[in-house]
Amino acid sequence: MNNIKKIVTASVACIVLVGCGDTYKDDNEGVIVVPKINALKTLNRNVKFLTNSDGMSLYRFDKDTLNMSNCDAECQKIWPLFLGAESGSENIKVLEGTDHLAYRQHPLYTFVKDKAPDNILGNNIKNVWHLIYAPSGSNDTQTAFSNIEIKQTYLTDKDGRALYSFDKDDVNSSNCYEACEDAWPVFYSDNLGTLPAGTTDSDFGLINRDESRAKDGEPLRQVTYKNNPLYYFTPDNKETGSVKGDWAKGVWH
Repeated sequence: MNNIKKIVTASVACIVLVGCGDTYKDDNEGVIVVPKINALKTLNRNVKFLTNSDGMSLYRFDKDTLNMSNCDAECQKIWPLFLGAESGSENIKVLEGTDHLAYRQHPLYTFVKDKAPDNILGNNIKNVWHLIYAPSGSNDTQTAFSNIEIKQTYLTDKDGRALYSFDKDDVNSSNCYEACEDAWPVFYSDNLGTLPAGTTDSDFGLINRDESRAKDGEPLRQVTYKNNPLYYFTPDNKETGSVKGDWAKGVWH
């Protein structure tokens, strides 16, 4: 994890310990306990998910690429393609040369073991199949929203500011610079502290950003979560619990 929890030099170590460590020695008062500052936490929200017009849950597949399905014939026996027609919707489009529908560039599927509306037996299977928590109003005549809500847990900084991943990034490499970085500032911390429940030390890492493309004051390193670089969204306006960036342009989550 690139030694994200280790302090590189002794001179810096003393400062960090006072800021977010455990204890330090004061000659007049003995040992003083310093509260530990953790860089990350999680928040929950109740969300509805996208379904077809009959209320059957729709899923996306992490191994797909934007506007292209990588679910082969054997895969489709378990994950039938969600088929339809071009409707003029901004969000629901037909993949070129097919009648396979996609939500904001993500091909859509049902799950063969879902037998009734609002069944969600396919959610998080092998950690690559997921329900779609689409923003309100982003459906069309061929899609709907579930009748039930489920709890979604998402990663934030210590102040509850939502953190995002970018579909156009590569593994452990950012492709968000210049105007993109103005809208999606980098999340960086050299000491994450105690990690949120449900995450492990191996989930997080640090990457180096392209120094030649950096602007004054921008971090040259970036925290990753499961190999995905993490960002803020400027229109969230640093508000706790704001998630305005979720599904932005279909590539931010």
